[in-house]
Amino acid sequence: MSTSWENTRKHARALEARLETKLTSYSKLAAQISSGSPRPSSDKLSEQEEGIGGYKLMEEEIEELLEKLGEAIDNLTGLLNSPDIPPSTSMMHAASRHRDVLDDYRRDFVRTRQNVESAMARTNLLGSIRKDINAYKSSLPQHDQGRTDALLNERSRIDSSNRMTDEILEQAYATRDDFAQQRTTIANINSRVGGIISTFPGINSLLGMINSRRRRDTVILGTVVGICTIILLWYIGLV
Repeated sequence: MSTSWENTRKHARALEARLETKLTSYSKLAAQISSGSPRPSSDKLSEQEEGIGGYKLMEEEIEELLEKLGEAIDNLTGLLNSPDIPPSTSMMHAASRHRDVLDDYRRDFVRTRQNVESAMARTNLLGSIRKDINAYKSSLPQHDQGRTDALLNERSRIDSSNRMTDEILEQAYATRDDFAQQRTTIANINSRVGGIISTFPGINSLLGMINSRRRRDTVILGTVVGICTIILLWYIGLV
């Protein structure tokens, strides 16, 4: 069971690493779609993901990775339910942590996908409105077009403000994602420490004995110093 458990857990960790990379790229693409700004040349996305149309391909890949990770975690849970060898506490905790990480990835993916869909719907709506405005402008007399241009300029400034607001929100979401990743890292560290402690059950007793002996040595040393100080003062008084 130990070999099967380790192999399955390595597979789950590899899938988590791939998901982390894909979700990061997907968040960058979502921010680019929401802002409507051109993508910087330093972006490391693959050629298949270049352009706004690539988000559908990324969604399919992320959904496939989520499904595979879910299957790997189900296999881990199945190994824990094996009647041959009872699972340890660290193994049960590890399986639970993998399940929590999967749930976090799913929530982040759903939230980012909703942002992308909203941005695409807004882009399509604005494109339709611009077409209608252009058709309306072409039908107006020359003296009315100046007033229409002023209204369009005002609308452009409003759209610019909306884009700035979207960028701020995306930065806030990215910050929250960073906090979530740090929380996952800390939880994994705690899980490893718990596994080490459960592997060596006598380590807590050993640490307790060391602390008790340290306190005893401190008391003895303090008593000796106090007695020596009293003798020294008594001797000085006699002299």
